[in-house]
Amino acid sequence: MRIRTAIVFVVLGTCLFINLFMSSASSRTLQEGSVRWGVPVDGLQMSISAVGSNNLDNPKFEVVMRNAGERDVTLNLGYMLGNGKVQLPQNISLNVSDALGRTRKLEFFDRRYPAVAGRVDDYIVPLRAGSSYTLMLSLNQFWSPGTNEFELKLFPGKNHITAQFEGGGAKTSNLDVPGLKLMHFWLGNLQSNVLVIDR
Repeated sequence: MRIRTAIVFVVLGTCLFINLFMSSASSRTLQEGSVRWGVPVDGLQMSISAVGSNNLDNPKFEVVMRNAGERDVTLNLGYMLGNGKVQLPQNISLNVSDALGRTRKLEFFDRRYPAVAGRVDDYIVPLRAGSSYTLMLSLNQFWSPGTNEFELKLFPGKNHITAQFEGGGAKTSNLDVPGLKLMHFWLGNLQSNVLVIDR
């Protein structure tokens, strides 16, 4: 009787373990599969997705850079102020178009820092192979140079949004970090998947 009870417990325990393992694996697959990526360029990929309930007057985005290649890379995302206290991803832009074909290119602009006074450093992000870096951004952190709009609103209807990254080398020339100019930065243009927001 005791042997039979022990066997039942072992079988139940094994079934429970397999069920938990399969659910965990399935949830991981679902989570990873839900992120959409742009076309890889030299091993680098980019993704944009909506965050939270998404206030349509000021939608929030999650922009992810992923090193899907086999070599480590270094990215220059823009500028930093105050010895790294403020990080401004100037090299990330958004392209927004509506159903009528109207298109705007939006550039990053943080209203809290309209002018620069003091030290400026490059916004450097080392990205090992297989690693990713996430930025949380919102529409009110961008402006449209083409239409001179600072208070941006999405067009009525379906908006197609892509994020873009322009990779480049070190641009600042602070005397205490002369070696930055020699670093191997990822160079090129990268575009994310298309995010659709219906306003």
